[in-house]
Amino acid sequence: MTKSAPGSASFYPLERSPFTFDLRAVGLFRILLALTILFDQAIRMGDWDAFHSAGGLVSLADSRAWDNAWLWSVYWLSDGPWLPYVLEALRFVASIALLLGIRSRLAAFTLFVLLASVAARNPLLLQGGDKVLIVMTFFAAFLPLGQRFSMTRLWFAESAGTRYRSAATFAFAVQVLLVWFMSGILKTGEEWWSDGTAISMALHLEGFTSEFARLWRHWDWLVQPMTLFVFWLECLAPLLLLLPVLWCRVAGLVLLVGLEVGIWASLEVGLFPLISVVSLVPLVPHRVVDAAADRLRARASARGAGLVLFFDRDCRFCAFACRLILAWSGIRGASLREAQSDAVAAGILEESFAWSVVEGSGQRGDAPADAVAPAMDYRRGWEAVLFVVARSPRPWIGRLLPGPAAGERLYGWIGRRRGALGSAGAMTLGRGNARGWHGGAGRFMASAAILVVLAWNAVTYPPLHQRYDLRPAVEPLAAALNLKQLWTMFAPHPYANDFWHVMPALRRDGSRVDLLSGRPVSLEPPRDGPDRYGGYRWRKTVIRSLQRDEIERVFRYHCMTGRWAAFDLWEFTRPNLGTAATVEAPYSVVRAGRWQCGDIDADRVAAFRRDVDAMLEHG
Repeated sequence: MTKSAPGSASFYPLERSPFTFDLRAVGLFRILLALTILFDQAIRMGDWDAFHSAGGLVSLADSRAWDNAWLWSVYWLSDGPWLPYVLEALRFVASIALLLGIRSRLAAFTLFVLLASVAARNPLLLQGGDKVLIVMTFFAAFLPLGQRFSMTRLWFAESAGTRYRSAATFAFAVQVLLVWFMSGILKTGEEWWSDGTAISMALHLEGFTSEFARLWRHWDWLVQPMTLFVFWLECLAPLLLLLPVLWCRVAGLVLLVGLEVGIWASLEVGLFPLISVVSLVPLVPHRVVDAAADRLRARASARGAGLVLFFDRDCRFCAFACRLILAWSGIRGASLREAQSDAVAAGILEESFAWSVVEGSGQRGDAPADAVAPAMDYRRGWEAVLFVVARSPRPWIGRLLPGPAAGERLYGWIGRRRGALGSAGAMTLGRGNARGWHGGAGRFMASAAILVVLAWNAVTYPPLHQRYDLRPAVEPLAAALNLKQLWTMFAPHPYANDFWHVMPALRRDGSRVDLLSGRPVSLEPPRDGPDRYGGYRWRKTVIRSLQRDEIERVFRYHCMTGRWAAFDLWEFTRPNLGTAATVEAPYSVVRAGRWQCGDIDADRVAAFRRDVDAMLEHG
C-alpha cells in the first residue's frame, strides 16, 4: 500500500487525494461489478443465438473485418460451434469468482478479455454502457479487489488498513471521469449551446423516451435551461472529483449520480446508467465510507457481542469456517481464539474433535485469572453453529439451515474432510495473499494503458483531428489493448429526426405478427421503447444496420431460424424540432426493406404484402 509521508506538502496528500481509494469501497465495487456483469449476461441469454453464436447475425469473417486490424477477440480462435458456449460458461464462472472474491484480479482480467471479445465479435449491438463496462473492468484488474468483503479476506484474515493509492487507482479514476468529461466537451452542436433544445430533442425520440419523460418534456421553460445545466455538469463535475476538498468531491459524485438517475428515469438506454453509477463507487471519499461503516458496525455489534469462537489452531480451514459463519451472520462483536488456549475448549476439541462457542470471554472480567466459564456454557459442533446464528442480526439465516440431526451429520462430514477442504481452499484462494499488482510491471501496464487512453481521447477530439489527424498513430495501441472509446451520447447533437420501426412478418404457418416485438402489428408510436423492438439491443441492431445499409443481415438471420416466410421493415420518421411542437408533426413512412425467405408460396406472400400496404395506407 502506498502512503504519503507525514506532513507531506503534496497537493494530493494520502487522506484527501481522489486517487486514494478506500478498500471497503473497492470491495463493494467488486460485488456490484460482478452483479452487473451477471445481469448483462442474463439479458443477453434471451437472444444468445442471434448475438453470439457461430450462426448469428454477424459472421466471424464479418466481425474480423469490422474494425481495426489490431483488434482481437478470443471468439475468433475457432469457427466451430462449441467455442462460444465454452466462453459463455467461463464468463459465468469468472463472474461468480469475482462476486465471491476468489482470485479477484484474475477473475476481473478474465472478464475484461471476455467482455472485449464479445464486443469485437458482434459490434452491431454495442451500447455506450458496454464500452464503459469493458474499460472499467480492465483497470479494475489492477486494483486490490479482494481485500474486503471477499472469501480471500476470510481465508487469510489479514488487515492492511483501508487506504490504497497506486498507479492503478490513478488510472481507474481518470478513465471513469473521462466518460463524462469527454461526453461533455464533445457536445459541440448548437442545440447544446445557443438553442438549448438538445434535452427536448432527446426526450422526443419515441423509441427511447420513458413514460416519466412524457409527463414533462413539453415544459420548454424547464428543458431549455436543463440543457445548459447538463452540458456544464458533464464538463465540470469530473473536475470537482479531482479536487482534494471533501465537499467538492461529494458534490461531484452527487451531481453525476443524479444525472445518471435522471437518464434512467427519462430514457430507456439499457444498462448504461447502472454501469456508470457502479464505476463511481471506488471514488467515494474515505470520510463518507468511514461514517457509513461506523453506523453499520454499531448496529452489527449490538448482537453477538461477547461471543468467543474456539477453533483448532492446526486447522486453517477451521479458522476460515469460523470467520465465514460470523461474516454470513453479520456479527461483528465476536472474537476468535485457538481452542488450545482454553482448558474447556481444548477438552472439547480432544474429546469430540469439534469447535466450541461460549458466551463471554472464556475469562470472567471480575473473576480470578484462572477462573473459566463452566463447561456447561460451551456449545459444540452443530449446536454451536445454531447458537451463533441465533444471535445474528439476520434472523432469516436460521431458517436456511438444517435441523439438529441433519446438521450434526453435515458437521461430521465436513469435520472428517477438513484436511482435504483446507487443501482445496489453499488451491482455490492461494497460499499467499496478493493485495494487488504492486510491482513495476503492474505500475507500468496501468500507466501505459491510461496514457494510451488519454492520447486516444485527445486525437479523436474533432477540433484537433480536423487540423492534425493523429488517429492512425494512436489507433493500433488503443485497438491492441481493446480500449478504443468515443463517448458521444447525443453528441455533438441529438438525432435530428424522431424515428421508429415496424416489421410486419408472415410466419410459415400463415399467422402475422410484428417480428421485432412478437405482438400484433401496431402503427402507433411506441410507448414502451425497447419492447417494441424486442429489447434495447435489438433496437440498436436495427438502427445500426440501417445506418450501415446492411439491414439484409437481420432479414437473413430470421430466415435461417426457419419460422418465417416474409417480412417488411418500415420506418416512421418526422423532424425532431426540439420543442413541444414535435409531437404535433405528422410522420412520414418509408419502406426500409422487404424480404422473402426461400421457396415460399408467392401468392401467400403477395396477399400478405397487399394487406400490409393497405394497412399503412389507411393507418
